[in-house]
Amino acid sequence: MPRNDKESKDKKILNFLFNWNIYQEAKTIFCYVSFRSEINTLDIIKDALTRGKRVCVPKVLPEMNLMKPFLIKDPNKDLKKGFYGILEPDEKCPEVNPEEIDLIIVPGLAFTHEGYRIGYGGGFYDRFLSNSESITCSLAYDFQLYDELPVKDFDIPVDYLITESGIKPTNKRKK
Repeated sequence: MPRNDKESKDKKILNFLFNWNIYQEAKTIFCYVSFRSEINTLDIIKDALTRGKRVCVPKVLPEMNLMKPFLIKDPNKDLKKGFYGILEPDEKCPEVNPEEIDLIIVPGLAFTHEGYRIGYGGGFYDRFLSNSESITCSLAYDFQLYDELPVKDFDIPVDYLITESGIKPTNKRKK
């Protein structure tokens, strides 16, 4: 995607997110740190911190085959390269109880309209989400939405998809 198109679509997606009542009311947000060509989540992290929200980001613990949320206060000081070269919280950041999280922003490469996703293949998010009652959403471009994708028994769908076209509740949304 040309850079100008990406920036324009990212801006629309973030505008939908920032004006969404669920985001505005959330006190604690769990947000992945974008890498490669993903929608820039550092803007989300900075916005949430400016609004006085608690922001936690994932740290992958490959030796334990899991991911945990850690609180950050300054992305410029609290993040360093970790698993897969993705920015992760520094060791000094405190761990957050997952039950305290109001909104989880989940990454993915492709999505179904029902909220199922294909990620990078580690299964870390599906394991994390399997024990969560938090509202979940994913940020995506319209072209990343598919009618069908291969879905496994352990895959956990997100509740909402936010694209440049708007906020779309999924059929699998938690009631």
